[in-house]
Amino acid sequence: MGKRVTVLNPEGKPPSIPLVPMASRFGTLTERTVYFVDVRFMNGDVLLKEMKKALSERYPGVKTEFRQKRGGYAEDDPILWAEIKERGGVMVMAIGH
Repeated sequence: MGKRVTVLNPEGKPPSIPLVPMASRFGTLTERTVYFVDVRFMNGDVLLKEMKKALSERYPGVKTEFRQKRGGYAEDDPILWAEIKERGGVMVMAIGH
C-alpha cells in the first residue's frame, strides 16, 4: 500500500500566564506632576511631546514635564525614578517607532 507517516502537532502547550492586577488609579491628578519619559527609542519623544501638549491643553491645572531618561532604552535610570517617586509623580513612558 503506502508509506506510514508520523505527523507532530507544532502548537505545543504554552505555559499558563499568571494574572497581575493593574496599578491602582489616583483619584485626581491635581497637585501631581505627570512625567512623560522618553526612553530614546525611535521617535518616542514625538509621541510623548504630543501627549504632553494635549494633556496640558485639556487639563491646565495639571503639571507636566517631558524628560529623557539616561542611557539606552533598556538601561535603568535610578536618579529619575527616585525624583518621580519623591515628588509623588505619575509617569507615562513610551517606546516609539
